[in-house]
Amino acid sequence: MAGRTVGQGFTDDAKIAAAFLHSFDSLSAKGGSITAEDVQKALLTEQHGVALDLAKPASKELTGHELYEKTKSATVITGVAYLCPRCDNVHLSESTGYVIDPKGIIVTNYHVTATYAFMKDGNKPKGFVVRMANGRTYAVRAVLASSKKNDLAVLQLDTHGDVLPALSLADSAQIGDKICILGHPKGIHFFFSQGNVNNKYMEEVGEGDNKFFREMMSVSADYATGSSGGPVIDIYGNVVGTVANTRMFLHSDMNAGVQMVLKNTVPVESLWKLIRK
Repeated sequence: MAGRTVGQGFTDDAKIAAAFLHSFDSLSAKGGSITAEDVQKALLTEQHGVALDLAKPASKELTGHELYEKTKSATVITGVAYLCPRCDNVHLSESTGYVIDPKGIIVTNYHVTATYAFMKDGNKPKGFVVRMANGRTYAVRAVLASSKKNDLAVLQLDTHGDVLPALSLADSAQIGDKICILGHPKGIHFFFSQGNVNNKYMEEVGEGDNKFFREMMSVSADYATGSSGGPVIDIYGNVVGTVANTRMFLHSDMNAGVQMVLKNTVPVESLWKLIRK
């Protein structure tokens, strides 16, 4: 029909998940990824400082759709492959990450990486891979830096020479700034949400003598399990944080009604401290 606008296509999440698993099988046949034992050693070492080729932060404000397209190209689906004790099939546990260096260096959460390194409940690790939005799949080759305290991990992919789209890092975000998030909540791939920075605060975590404080940035953009490690982006398309966790506030011990869900992200300031030499 003349003058009719062609709409955007619809994401087939089941097809993406099936293709991701098939790609893992192909990569595994060629040698696979870094072993869980090697990831475990790297995480326990918690190295800091990474040599990076970072893009200069952007300064042109983008529309919502432009932000989505730019962020999507550099956002990955992380896949922890494992065998469960109940069947012979390989399973993929999906989370999120994002590219910061065209040579295939990505950021995700420490706890995402630890899922592969310290597998529980009788599950056996088979591999650690990522899938780009264009369908290309790469094995994780190394852990370059990590921080359990700040829930961050920087990983090197085996890109076979491919140059990947990467996101630039901002210096920081301010309370009230508009932000957006891209991730894969509960297997809904490349889910885009928008909101604002609600708070930047020192969060007390840990128990007993192991308590400590860490930098946190709470936001109003939506996400859920599977979005862990996803990028928090400013209106220019620069990374200002990394999705971390949620915290539920109840009315009281006597009244279990949910009043608020805090959306915690790791501010980019913590990432800068991890990667700077």
